[in-house]
Order: sequence, then structure tokens, then C-alpha cells
Amino acid sequence: RYIDWLLTVPLLMIEFYLILRAIGVASGGIFWRLLIGTLVMLIPGYMAEAGYLNITVGFVIGMAGWFYILYEIFLGEAGKAAEASASAAVKYAYNAMRWIVTVGWTIYPSLRAS
Repeated sequence: RYIDWLLTVPLLMIEFYLILRAIGVASGGIFWRLLIGTLVMLIPGYMAEAGYLNITVGFVIGMAGWFYILYEIFLGEAGKAAEASASAAVKYAYNAMRWIVTVGWTIYPSLRAS
């Protein structure tokens, strides 16, 4: 599953950047912060699951990466740019994506455990 996530999660974060870039309000900093947030979220989780890192430590670091992503897309530069400069259609797409990241990633572990 981590191989899949190492492909799909950064691509999803790049979509936030590309939506904002399409309307001309995305800085390179948004791209790098979202990409680094995904790596901070995924790498410790993999290391913990593979036994290279304490599970609790991996979980806490991974959650910090996810919270950082949530901060950036809701309250950080990306969220502010979407609110200030986007058309109604772009805001709708951006909001849908950020709620997918919030709700979808929240319930995913419980779905996987079933």
C-alpha cells in the first residue's frame, strides 16, 4: 500500500498546486510545502510498519505531516490563495478536494481494518 501511496498522495497534492497555478495564484512554495508534507506523512508510516521505527513515533510524525497538509490547504498560502483569487468553479473544485483529503483520509484506516 505504501508504494501506491507514494504515487497517489503526491499526485493529489500536486493537483492542489495545479488548480491554483491554472488561475495564476500558486507560488513554488505551495508546491514544495505540500510535497514535503506528503513525505513527512508517508515515510515514517512506512518505516514504522516495516519495523525500522517505533510504531507510535511513526504514527505521530505521520500525523504531523497530515496536519501540516491540512493547515496548508485550509489556512496556509494555498487556502488563502484559493479563497482570495479563485472563481466560483475553482473554489468548488478546490473545496471538494480538500474535504476529500480531510474526510477520506480520516475514515480510510477504519475502512481498511474491516
